[in-house]
Amino acid sequence: MARIIVATVIIFSLGAFSACAPGTSGKPETTAMRSIDTTVESRGVAVPVTFVTPALAAGQRAPLVVMAHGHGGSRQEGGGYQLAAEAMAQRGIASIRMDFPGCGDSSEPFTNNNLSNMLQDLHAARNYAIAQPGIDADRVGLLGYSMGGRLVVLLAEVDPSYKVMVTWTPALNSGAEREIIEFGGAAKYQALRDLAQDTGVAEYTTRWGTTLQLGYRWFTDIEQTMPLASLASFKGPLLVLYGDQDDVVPPAVSEAAIAAASSSSEVVRHVVATADHALGFYTNQPEIAAEVTETTADFFAGRL
Repeated sequence: MARIIVATVIIFSLGAFSACAPGTSGKPETTAMRSIDTTVESRGVAVPVTFVTPALAAGQRAPLVVMAHGHGGSRQEGGGYQLAAEAMAQRGIASIRMDFPGCGDSSEPFTNNNLSNMLQDLHAARNYAIAQPGIDADRVGLLGYSMGGRLVVLLAEVDPSYKVMVTWTPALNSGAEREIIEFGGAAKYQALRDLAQDTGVAEYTTRWGTTLQLGYRWFTDIEQTMPLASLASFKGPLLVLYGDQDDVVPPAVSEAAIAAASSSSEVVRHVVATADHALGFYTNQPEIAAEVTETTADFFAGRL
């Protein structure tokens, strides 16, 4: 069922793509495609964001995609989110992506990294972007990778104005099911949870060797969310993309998301052959990365 996408070279420039002097060729004058690194205020904190806008003809407004990265990742996601932003800009779509607490260029400790704070940051980033010139506030979509997939599903439930959603290998297990497995069982999970409650922080080392300091709110937020039930309320087009070799968020979880999206006007499955959870971004597989980002950009371009 997966579509084969032919990879293309993305040219990302601060120069205008087709600007011309009025009256010289009859083509509309365009503004330059650009990428801006700045901060957005959320929760009284300066949240690092990258805001990308496409080349626009005078008077034209671009749709927007709000991007949520994975647990312990960053707004770059091994270069994958930059590639996705560039591919969308090539198709006339703006995007904004941010570093969640303790990630990337964030000045916060990772103990502030919880679903509640991240949802507020996504909302603040959207508000910043739609206030900028040339953005169509009525055409806004969501892109989430792994834990970011959980975030965008939860966000769309509380804010049904989002029109289109794309999830990459979304972490949509109910409550803390996945975390209990990842932490080595219910007893180890509970021990870390108790430690965070008693001391404010519990250290956990991921399978990739990254040490994360989890706050107590991280545990309670995860436990209280049922993202598959939340997804059932989303009415717009949905793309669920995953690798058939993913052992972090197994394909069965993505298939459960497809089954849960009972209200969506369109549900599209895209399985990336031979890809694991990294989707080519962290494993130096440019062909896989290109398939992921081009498929995503095409989906948004045809529906947003």
